[in-house]
Amino acid sequence: MPAAVRVNKIKQAETDIAVLQVQVRNLDEKFDELKFDFKDLRGAIDKGSEDTLNMIKELQTSNSESHEKLAEKVNVLERVRWMVMGAAAVAGAMGFETFQMLVASFVS
Repeated sequence: MPAAVRVNKIKQAETDIAVLQVQVRNLDEKFDELKFDFKDLRGAIDKGSEDTLNMIKELQTSNSESHEKLAEKVNVLERVRWMVMGAAAVAGAMGFETFQMLVASFVS
């Protein structure tokens, strides 16, 4: 093999090596960019998870308060219902004439 061919092959190999080194540097830079992108993505996912958890806690608190208010209203209505039933039982036990006289005394 002539010396000129060997020199050309060596120069070609050196050129190929230089090109590959540049490509590796470019890939390293892109890989570093991807690392930062993944860190940002992970941060966004973590923040989204925290926000979702806080929203769920607020919803549970709001539901609990609403249920307590509704339970108080229902208890008041039940008490009124039992009072009306008691008054009706007393009025029924007194008889119609006694009830009529009692009502007439209040009206006049």
